[in-house]
Amino acid sequence: MKIRTLFSAATGWLALSLSGPALSDISLTYQSTETPEYRSTILVGTDYIRFENPMAPDFFMLYDAQRQMMTLVDGNSRSYTTLDRETLESLSEQIDVTRRAIIAELEAGIKNASPEEKAQMAEILEQITELSKTSKKDIVSYQPEKQHNTINGYPCQQIKALVNNQEQATLCVAKASKVGIPEDVMATLSSFHHFSNSVHQQLNPGDATELLFVMNSTDSLPVSIKRQFPASAADEYHLTEVKELTIPGESFQVPGHFESKDIEDAFIVD
Repeated sequence: MKIRTLFSAATGWLALSLSGPALSDISLTYQSTETPEYRSTILVGTDYIRFENPMAPDFFMLYDAQRQMMTLVDGNSRSYTTLDRETLESLSEQIDVTRRAIIAELEAGIKNASPEEKAQMAEILEQITELSKTSKKDIVSYQPEKQHNTINGYPCQQIKALVNNQEQATLCVAKASKVGIPEDVMATLSSFHHFSNSVHQQLNPGDATELLFVMNSTDSLPVSIKRQFPASAADEYHLTEVKELTIPGESFQVPGHFESKDIEDAFIVD
């Protein structure tokens, strides 16, 4: 059993269940410096977010901060999947039971295995055991550096971002007030970070990309994300546009004709 990566499955994000247009909404656009057509747009209103990616317009993710609920929307299959705290805890219990069963099977099998098989099984056992520990800590940690820079006019400080204690990216972080992001928007972004971090802690999807864009902070955000790991995903994104606008309520809702899909189908694949 493996966990499907959240970012690659959704590749865009967040939305709302508003009955009408929100006021003072914010649109943040991050653009690749190497491949300009690669962009990620984050639409943020009070208590709601929507992540979008023009390269995968049929997939987006919605987040409701008040209800602590994430919704993955798949336009191709005209379906959606919701994940809230209760569902997350239930999934976590199922995964924990499966993980313990795999560990027990490996420990029993290793006794009668050949030397080569023992080495392979021991490595797998160590990896699974290590994964079980990630729920006890934050997925992303930050190491501030002395270097300062200016990205698209925003003064920022460089910070190393470690994902599961492995250096994965260099962020250049600016004060939200300098970027023109109001406090209520930052509170919503921070709420998403904590919820998404819980998802990664419990389900270990293996890709914490979105946690590089939305920091564990209510007053700072990255204006540059230079990702080094994995090598296949190496790229640098800059915050190229910040717009204050009114986002129609339907942008934060699942289309009415879409069908609800079971959560296990969205996160767990055989």
